[in-house]
Amino acid sequence: MNFLSYTFLFFLLASLLAYYVFPKKFQWTILLIANTVFYAFSGIGNLVFIVTSAAVTFISAKKIFLLTQDLKSKKAELDKENFKKEKLVVQNKKRVILCLMLLINVGILVYLKYINFLGHFHKIFMPLGISYYTFQTIAYFMDVYNSKYDAESNFLKYFMFVSFFPQLIFGPINRYDKLGKQMKEVHSFDFENIKHGVMLILYGGLKKYLIADMLVGRISSVLDPNFDNLPGCLALLGVLMYAIYQYADFSGGVHIVLGVAKLFGLDMAPNFRQPYFSTSLANFWQRWHISLGTWMRDYVFYPLAFTKKMQNISKWCNSKLGKHFAKSIPACISNIIVFIIVGVWHGPELHFLIWGLYNALVIAFSELLEPVFKKINKLLHINENCRAMHIFRIIRTFIIVNIGWYFDRIVDVPKSFKYLKNTFFNFGKVTEIFTRDYFVEIFGHITDIQSQIILVFIGCAITFVVSVLQENKIDVYTAIQKKNIVFRWACYYVPLILIILSFSFSAGDTGFMYAQY
Repeated sequence: MNFLSYTFLFFLLASLLAYYVFPKKFQWTILLIANTVFYAFSGIGNLVFIVTSAAVTFISAKKIFLLTQDLKSKKAELDKENFKKEKLVVQNKKRVILCLMLLINVGILVYLKYINFLGHFHKIFMPLGISYYTFQTIAYFMDVYNSKYDAESNFLKYFMFVSFFPQLIFGPINRYDKLGKQMKEVHSFDFENIKHGVMLILYGGLKKYLIADMLVGRISSVLDPNFDNLPGCLALLGVLMYAIYQYADFSGGVHIVLGVAKLFGLDMAPNFRQPYFSTSLANFWQRWHISLGTWMRDYVFYPLAFTKKMQNISKWCNSKLGKHFAKSIPACISNIIVFIIVGVWHGPELHFLIWGLYNALVIAFSELLEPVFKKINKLLHINENCRAMHIFRIIRTFIIVNIGWYFDRIVDVPKSFKYLKNTFFNFGKVTEIFTRDYFVEIFGHITDIQSQIILVFIGCAITFVVSVLQENKIDVYTAIQKKNIVFRWACYYVPLILIILSFSFSAGDTGFMYAQY
């Protein structure tokens, strides 16, 4: 069910009407029905996979919870030695359940996602949002496994959380103790939530339809054809457009999701925090796709970094290389493994693996060489806390991130390296390349291009202003509500008019990029 369709609008309005009109004790039931209807719309067969994932993690978590509770009850009955033996038995049982749960959930995900890549098979369909709900169910299980909270006793309430329809297309990956508990609470109709939700939806739509959908075809015109020797300036133009497109498409979609959830009085986990204002590559990945990053941190990075082997590596480094390396090397190794997983999560193609390794190695060397950089700054009398240094770090990080986008976007690995090389060593003459005739040859009709450039520029300008305000800790929605009525209504109607206007120049809704992952 496309977000930009009358079907979805009717479905959303009907769900909201039932949600607020029926007795409040039925709100979670209405959400459950809405989720099931939405998911069934993508194909009844999809329900099998999401129900399987939910059932496996629900039953496994409940079993873990009961084992933990039983162990606690025996603590007062057994002496220290016998309790220690009982604890070991319980831990072994829990590990077996953990392995079985991962085998089923991750096994289904890997099979469906990569079986076509591994051999000559008939095309296997990918259930809607399988990556996101698989990670979400695993997070719930691991939190119960680590005794962060008690297991849910009602499967239908748990399934309501897993299948919440706005998040199914591309996340964010929510946590049960945050969103799940909200969904079980009673929510009264609040016009403030409706206004806030609509504004989030319009802002997301502006980024998606006014910027991303305008750029996607132009990016393909530059980067997809097999040009023998594409000038570096055009390759750079394509990658910079891709940097804007990817952010606008993904963050725009997430804002729509956050807005829809807000209509129901629910606050979902944020997924972006002005990533292009980051001061380091590590900082960038703390701001981009935040829910995936925190998932990887909590359930992959930390478990790896604190294993016995990593502790042994840390001790060896401490005795041979010093405290800095003792702290950094285990973290770097764990980080490399995380980025390999993230790269492969995007797809089994080689360019994603290279992209993941590029990010991991840049962060690793940055961490390992931090004392060297500090000494250089001190030697050159550079004030690390001055505004100029802050701006330099933002620009430096933007360049580093965009080098990575060459490998992310250009699927042919030799071509990505060639285009990157041309960007630095065969830039071309900008005055000869950026001419009217050349643009028509690459992009198409010049009148449409000019109109699209204007609309994209307006969308980027609005996004930039909002991002600057947010980076300066200003709550944009609250600030708008304090303005006069003319300004407030303009903030609703201007994005709406621009979105409608964009439909005249784009090829229509291109879908969401991250929905394919």
